[in-house]
Amino acid sequence: VIHLPLSAYLTMVKVIYISFFLLMSGLFGQYRSPSNSHQHQWALRIYKGYATYRPLMAIITYGDMPRERHDTGIRGIDLSRTMIRNWRGLPLDWSLRAGFIRHNEMGYQPNHNQYTLFFQGHYHRRVLGFPVSFFIGEGLSYAELVPYVEGRETYRLSNRRSNLMNYLNVGFELKTSHLFPRVGYDFVSVGFAVSHRSGIYEQVKLFNNTKGGGNFVTLFTEYKF
Repeated sequence: VIHLPLSAYLTMVKVIYISFFLLMSGLFGQYRSPSNSHQHQWALRIYKGYATYRPLMAIITYGDMPRERHDTGIRGIDLSRTMIRNWRGLPLDWSLRAGFIRHNEMGYQPNHNQYTLFFQGHYHRRVLGFPVSFFIGEGLSYAELVPYVEGRETYRLSNRRSNLMNYLNVGFELKTSHLFPRVGYDFVSVGFAVSHRSGIYEQVKLFNNTKGGGNFVTLFTEYKF
């Protein structure tokens, strides 16, 4: 088994980020996030979702996300702080996020907690006249127990499991003031996100050289303050 050096791993992450944002810039018109001093720096996201057996790329490219047969799910809350706005003149903001997730394992194993810490890039686009923020986050996730569906998959592929895994969070959000101009608020948004844990194809010793992972499809509400 080949172990990737940290530099190669970081390069791979950068390629994912760049590819994602270039794709978005080619498809839609851009808009910049406001840069006034009264803009909210903090955000609180509350979300709920279900496990799916489909891979991450199938979910985000053509919306293939059926519910996994064991019907497990998550509820979570993220706290974030925006660190950089309009990075290098682009409609791109960066935030640091910490999350708490509660797993509902439907009796297949005890319910348990998961903790995440990750950086997230937010790329602001205009889609069909609506300002939309697409985002992708990269970091680490630690689960007190290996999530049931994820553990079945990683054990099938690599005969291994890991509590600590690579973490990705991918999705989009819209402000309620743009969706419902009469009753919405600029500081409240709703959106869709995929919560993804994986072992980076058996290449990282830190993740017990696992292969495969798990995906949860979530809907969320985010409050900015």
